[in-house]
Amino acid sequence: MKTVSFPHRSHVRTFRFLDFDFYESTAFLRYGVDDAVTFEERIQFHDAPPPDAERMNVLTACLRRLHLAAGVSYYKAYIPPEIRVEGHALSRKEADFFNLFYRSGLGEFSFRNGVTPDISFPFDEDVLPDPSGMRLPHRIIVPVGGGKDSIVTLEMLKKAGRSPVPFSVGLPRPIRETIELSGLPSLRVTRTIAPGLMELNRRADEFGALNGHVPVTGIIAFILAAASVLYGFSDVAMSNERSANVGNTEKDGLMVNHQWSKSVEFERAFAGLMKDILPDFHYFSLLRPLSELSIARLFSETETYDRVFTSCNRAFRLDETKRLDRWCGECDKCRFVFLALAPFMGRDRLLSIFGRNPLNEAEQAEGFRRLLGLSSFKPFECVGEIEESVLAFSLLAARPEWRNDAVIRMLDGDVAAKYRARLTEYSDRIFALSDDHCIPKEYADVIELFKR
Repeated sequence: MKTVSFPHRSHVRTFRFLDFDFYESTAFLRYGVDDAVTFEERIQFHDAPPPDAERMNVLTACLRRLHLAAGVSYYKAYIPPEIRVEGHALSRKEADFFNLFYRSGLGEFSFRNGVTPDISFPFDEDVLPDPSGMRLPHRIIVPVGGGKDSIVTLEMLKKAGRSPVPFSVGLPRPIRETIELSGLPSLRVTRTIAPGLMELNRRADEFGALNGHVPVTGIIAFILAAASVLYGFSDVAMSNERSANVGNTEKDGLMVNHQWSKSVEFERAFAGLMKDILPDFHYFSLLRPLSELSIARLFSETETYDRVFTSCNRAFRLDETKRLDRWCGECDKCRFVFLALAPFMGRDRLLSIFGRNPLNEAEQAEGFRRLLGLSSFKPFECVGEIEESVLAFSLLAARPEWRNDAVIRMLDGDVAAKYRARLTEYSDRIFALSDDHCIPKEYADVIELFKR
């Protein structure tokens, strides 16, 4: 196998959006770094019907923006000072959006790497929106991630008499089995990262390349927009809770939020960008009014998915040979989900799901201290707010079946000293519904189901 030579980051001046194509139900997105190396990402829309001329025009407009969004995965390796978009010019509106998308979406990446990328997308003042009048049939799509949140979205929509269609990007075991248990027909897309980027990441030290978190959910939003044209659907019900709006820490005076592309700020910016070309397309989170603990309570009401769901990132690694089957039980995500579910599930049921009890493992105390805001800011993970962890922990500390676990005994005094006076306030706020969301009015009946 030929060894690829990459330029060193210190020599790179320009990140290039080269071009994109679509044929045989697959989008090909190409990027370049100076004149030295190119990358091609592929996104396959399985079983998509061939688009007619009108749909192809709108699909091209969607893919143009998907090309820009997906480029963040490649841009981050070098973060060069110049961004060049070849083949077409951006409007000011598009440039403003992608400046926000890259700056906020790479917030954690910038914090961890100690860098401040100079992100400035070029634009032409003469480029104006090209509105589309294409209509989309009314269908509800639910992206499935294999965890408890998208399961709650599916089940609440079914309970309200709707007919949601599960959607997946890739098909790791937890996603596949969740869809199978839902009993619903589904849609699937496969995203294949350029092999050259994977190699560059492996040899990052050799070339000074950078790696880190990117706004994956935001990229998926653009995939869904293109998919709406190909498959014919109007509504995307995401499963992002309101704690996704809350950042982790600050850098250079700006909030750093691991979940920024899951936030309501992203939803609104994305809707504003897409409304010209897809006026019927509605992208929103059905769970936005809810806290993580409220979602955990709803999830606990069904045991259907106990043996298949997982939120552990190690079950979704790109390298399939390194994937875990379910829960590692020792990462921030596992600790938080265990803590969030424990107040609403019987102990035996929860231990059968996880296969271990992190709260009874003294070596995990520091990880729980971070979740509880006793030693650091909220971990860079898709976890709930510190107040949610505190309330769940305090509920368990008051229960005989949990209060003697090692971590609870170790941390109960510190939690009580710092938070006891505010627990009622936390409970009232956490279990109240927020009205800061983008949910269309036609889903008011589903929101009513949250109130019981």
